Amino acid sequence: MLGVIAGGILGFHMVYHAPWLLSMYFTIATMSTVSDSRLSPHGPIQIIFTTVMIAFGTGIWVFGLSLFVSYFLETDLGYFKERKMIREIGRLRQHFVIVGAGRVGESIARELTAMGEKVVMVDFEQSRVERVRKLGMQALVIANFDTEAMQQANLAHARGIALALPDDAQNLYAFLTARDANPDLQVVARAQTPESAHYLKSLGVERIILPDIVTGRRLARMLVKPVAQDLLMALLNEEGVHVQEIPVQADDAIANQPVQSVRDIYGEAVTLIGFWHDNHLHMAPRAQDIIVPGDTLILVQVDDDRAH
Repeated sequence: MLGVIAGGILGFHMVYHAPWLLSMYFTIATMSTVSDSRLSPHGPIQIIFTTVMIAFGTGIWVFGLSLFVSYFLETDLGYFKERKMIREIGRLRQHFVIVGAGRVGESIARELTAMGEKVVMVDFEQSRVERVRKLGMQALVIANFDTEAMQQANLAHARGIALALPDDAQNLYAFLTARDANPDLQVVARAQTPESAHYLKSLGVERIILPDIVTGRRLARMLVKPVAQDLLMALLNEEGVHVQEIPVQADDAIANQPVQSVRDIYGEAVTLIGFWHDNHLHMAPRAQDIIVPGDTLILVQVDDDRAH
């Protein structure tokens, strides 16, 4: 822009034979499309020069306007979109909050979304949040994990929270804040060391994953028992095969009934692989074992087109 102005001043001085100060005025007037009777060109050289100056001036204004509009869209409209998202999150019920929008957090969100669950992600890294937003996920940037910041994720009405940050101390801080906001939250956590996992468990986190240990165990078992591991992976990942958890209520048909009644009630395509009773998992239960209210059934259901 400064180059155009300098060129305009020099041009008006040489082509129109105007004094330097008046040449500067002519340049600014022409670039801002302000008319002046003294700028009426005479002869082809003045016409060409004035046309070029008008074209450059118009181009600069258009370019400046585009920058302004772009800035507005990225800031003001971005702010409005952010507020709209926060309002939508405030209306959610029984959703899941994921702390950490990295690869682990994204994987959790994808899995929950595929199961039809509502998910809100929070992270303090703008780049990670922007990345998962582009995938269509609701995600918020928070400065820290204090109560005010975490409440943006509507923890009071959430069903559960996954602590997926690679830093154990940050996961702990997020857990303490979440527990204060909603003591009934179901909590799962990622931990880097057994010591951190033990500490989280002592504070009330019931389910903790140590990625390195879990991965190592799975790889070792794939080497020694590959078919069994393929079966377990199929139960969790195969299309048409669904693992379900069904809490037993007092008025359910299965309540106070023997295990052998499961297929009569839930269908022939269902297999009971175990159930929780008094915080203990009963695998391969006997046909005469009684299912009572408070138990949780673990069922495998196969779609009809895969059952034969």
